[in-house]
Amino acid sequence: MYEFFKRNHSYLQAGFLLTFAASIGQTFYFALYAGSIRNELGLSHGGYGGLYTVATLLSALTMLYTGKMVDYLNVRYLSFFVLILLGLSSIAFSFINSAVFLLIVFYLLRITGQGMSTHTSSTFIAKTFTSMRGKAIAVTVLGRAFGEMVMPITGIILIATFGWRNAWIYTGLIILFVIAPYVFHLLKEREIYEPDLDQKSNPENESQINYRRLEVMKNKFFYLILAAVLAPPFVCTGIFFHSYHLIEIKGWSTEIYALTMPIFSLFLIIFVMLSGWAVDKWSAKDLTSFFLIPFSIGCVVLAIGKTEFAMLLFMIGAGTTTGFATSIAGSLWAELYGTKYLGEIKALVLSFVVASTAIAPGIMGYLIDIDVNIQDQVIVCAIYMFLVTGFLLWKRKLI
Repeated sequence: MYEFFKRNHSYLQAGFLLTFAASIGQTFYFALYAGSIRNELGLSHGGYGGLYTVATLLSALTMLYTGKMVDYLNVRYLSFFVLILLGLSSIAFSFINSAVFLLIVFYLLRITGQGMSTHTSSTFIAKTFTSMRGKAIAVTVLGRAFGEMVMPITGIILIATFGWRNAWIYTGLIILFVIAPYVFHLLKEREIYEPDLDQKSNPENESQINYRRLEVMKNKFFYLILAAVLAPPFVCTGIFFHSYHLIEIKGWSTEIYALTMPIFSLFLIIFVMLSGWAVDKWSAKDLTSFFLIPFSIGCVVLAIGKTEFAMLLFMIGAGTTTGFATSIAGSLWAELYGTKYLGEIKALVLSFVVASTAIAPGIMGYLIDIDVNIQDQVIVCAIYMFLVTGFLLWKRKLI
């Protein structure tokens, strides 16, 4: 392992930084600026959220086309271009003065941040490594966890020191003049080192056929697996977005969500690394049959729990499943459908993921408005994940 990291550190660093830079296009980072933006533009909660949903859905549609670029363009130049556009979009965000301008910049940050930066990193790493693919993806995915731990604090400091508009400018300048050129340097052509490359323990786990996207969409098992892969982002986004409403109903302290969020990140990191090892030891296909169980149990505990300890247990379950899901998603599609056209296949999947994170808050919010208890919604989410797990176990040998 030491030799693997030592000799491949350039590509692993590049993947980590691409995933980390994507933080400024993620929901948790935009949340820091929501109050200031709404006040200055005179937007309601619904208006602000509606613009965000539209921008996210548009970025999901765009990913169907831009995601294929990873299969055909030199990843060094593609990564540099994506990071440059991400940095410029960050600077542009500081100049928003209307709802239309906000929609445009929301879209640019979602497509370059949550979309292409993350997609380029995970697809490039999955294409580059084989016998150590799980561990390599786990390392690069730590950029996401690091961003979730560091960027909220960094954003708060920048806002307090320079104001929210200047915070976006400084963030963009760092991406433009530090991260982008450094990643460009890291992605020079280099020799890849993998121990036991020619003696994989599970050679049957690697697809011998390179499928195109249309062929994948005709595979009925693809949609069963997709139903499992979409569950964590959809449920997490919906519950996190409406967490304060849930806490209010429970009568818990409003600080409990913020205090337990680091536990989510900690377990995500732990199980990203463990699942990376497990993917290489067995396969992502094997882990897919079980990874939703911790989150399912966590949802049940959160829904029926009477004390704040239930939130802690929920975060543990959510972090565990999200950690597994992140490593699994990086390797699964390569195992099932090959790596030649992996970019266009992962782009299809990411489009569904992005769309799910866009509609989850709206669906749950609408149900709350028509008096459907959010605790009942959480139970339904748990039942859904248990059912998907059952179907995966039933169809396991066919996938």
